[in-house]
Amino acid sequence: MEMYLPIFPLNTVLFPGTTLELQIFEERYKKMIYSALTTNQDIGIFCIKEGIEAYGPLPTPYEIGTLGKIYEHDPIENLFQNDVIFRINIMGLKKIKLLHYYESQDHYLVGNAIIQEENIFSQNITTEKKNEFLKEVKEYLKYQNIDNVDQLTTDNFILLCHLAIKYLNISLSEKQKLLQLSSFEERWKETFKTLKQKNEIIKQLQNVQEHRKDDYDMFN
Repeated sequence: MEMYLPIFPLNTVLFPGTTLELQIFEERYKKMIYSALTTNQDIGIFCIKEGIEAYGPLPTPYEIGTLGKIYEHDPIENLFQNDVIFRINIMGLKKIKLLHYYESQDHYLVGNAIIQEENIFSQNITTEKKNEFLKEVKEYLKYQNIDNVDQLTTDNFILLCHLAIKYLNISLSEKQKLLQLSSFEERWKETFKTLKQKNEIIKQLQNVQEHRKDDYDMFN
């Protein structure tokens, strides 16, 4: 079923279950956020395919994005105060496909989208593989100095995978490709492979640094 919604093109990729903190300062996007808050409307979060994020012509978004809900925000009366940055937090809900869009009278994008359903169940993702994946995620996030890593579990495995992608040091186009994959199993496999590669590179770099330190200590 089609839904009409405001479109927020950003230099980021939001995945279902993950959160995004934004600082709203452009007048057109303040109007968009005000409309969404006062009508309790969700927002389409789409990564920018062409163009720039702020203070320019409206950019071209990718076709696949994520439906987002504003779950926390500054007092709404602050929204149109001069020189005030309005802070919001958005939760990713569902993957969506943009059917068409256009510029609204308030100069932000609006359009029609549909929920992009995907197969989220797989017998190939065994308990053993989930635990292996969790180990790689914890290891990588600790390298990135992310807090509360030890509290992560496999209970919500989809969220765990999407959280790993959120923090993965890969390009926006690579994250967009992961979002566009038609099944969760495909996304998990690609993420698992990338995590292993990243962790191995980090270990090798750490070994090199340790050897250099040992060599330095030897001659001093």
